[in-house]
Amino acid sequence: MLRLAVVGLLLRVGIAVAIACLLAAMLALVREGSSFADGFRISVWLVGCVCVLLAFAGSSTTMRSGTVDPLAASFFPKLRPGMSEAASGTQVSSGALFVLTALVLFGLGVALG
Repeated sequence: MLRLAVVGLLLRVGIAVAIACLLAAMLALVREGSSFADGFRISVWLVGCVCVLLAFAGSSTTMRSGTVDPLAASFFPKLRPGMSEAASGTQVSSGALFVLTALVLFGLGVALG
């Protein structure tokens, strides 16, 4: 399970850095006298803030209690048995992965200046 959590973290950090690079390229084109490095530093902080917001958005009471919302289950009746099964083993929540991704991005932003 730890290997799966590390792969998920690295995947989210990679996607976040790619989004930050795209934002940095757009910022370098839009702002006068701005370099890619300046735009990357700003965009790393912005994407990190969005990751923190996403971490808290994924923590609904239904997800924490382990029950399936009847309305959501009614849209996908064939998935209901799979959705109601208990998760086996220890799992890292998606909120925790988003917080760790944000911390990595904030550390990168501090390192860049």
